Amino acid sequence: MHRPCPADPPGHGQRLLAQSKATRGWLAAHPRFAVTHTPKHASWLNMVEQWFSALTRRVLRRGDFASRDDLEAQIATYTIRYNRTARPYRWRYDAEAEHARYLARRPQPAPDTFTQAA
Repeated sequence: MHRPCPADPPGHGQRLLAQSKATRGWLAAHPRFAVTHTPKHASWLNMVEQWFSALTRRVLRRGDFASRDDLEAQIATYTIRYNRTARPYRWRYDAEAEHARYLARRPQPAPDTFTQAA
């Protein structure tokens, strides 16, 4: 990128970020950026967070590093060892089954029990 991007592009932090006219214009003017949609119940970020959590627990928290190069070497060693046994994550979310479980936990009132506001 040749110049710094604004700290907060138009619509930043809004749920429907890509639907804002200003945001679509900003994204069109900055082709380096792309909108990526992720499932809300198992975002790939959750998987990345889990990996960094494991790295922190197994390497960083009580690590003894003589230098920055030593730190980088230990992180690289952990990553190589982790990748030997890593398997792809299989997404298994069933929205209908989850909705049925939600309804089972929260009994719905019968339609005739609602009172009409005057």
